[in-house]
Amino acid sequence: MTPLDLKGDDPVLDRLAALAPVDPPDLTDRLFDSWLTTDSLLGPVRVACTHDGISFLRTTADLDEEDFRAAYRRRVGRPLRASAVVPEGLEAALHGDAAVRPRLDLLGITDFQRDVLAATRTIPAGETRPYAWVAAEVGRPGAVRATGTALATNPVPLLIPCHRVVPSGSGGIGRYIFGAPAKQRLLEAEGAIAGGGVER
Repeated sequence: MTPLDLKGDDPVLDRLAALAPVDPPDLTDRLFDSWLTTDSLLGPVRVACTHDGISFLRTTADLDEEDFRAAYRRRVGRPLRASAVVPEGLEAALHGDAAVRPRLDLLGITDFQRDVLAATRTIPAGETRPYAWVAAEVGRPGAVRATGTALATNPVPLLIPCHRVVPSGSGGIGRYIFGAPAKQRLLEAEGAIAGGGVER
């Protein structure tokens, strides 16, 4: 008699049946994270997700499929498999809906990077902040250059709006992971710049 045959009218056998092994979770789900391609304000993007949230995002112009998979594996040590499941809120957020905040799972980053990205995520759409503001927000006012480096390695641009962080003074809009023209386009779409300059 197998454990699955123990279920019956006897309470002892019922308790034993409860100990029967259940089907293990799909091993593939435990070994692979998922990825998909969807549209955004900057055109098509590839997005990687874990069970806990969105973990990596790059434009298709930035990385082809093979390079995207390789970059993700270098970052978190896990392979990807294609998925048709779009995380809740992702499409709205990628099209500029600032009220939507999809779940994120920021893997492979330091505590300092996490703090910088958390502070950056609080910058409202239509506004900008200087790098020095972000550094001060995370309690490291002297770490302006390190703040810029942390933003340059943002795993989920567009979802954490590093495009809203700009140089102090008249330094223009600054650099961006997808290039300055993409940064300008995003800031213009949000009404944060007019006439090529950053609104104060």
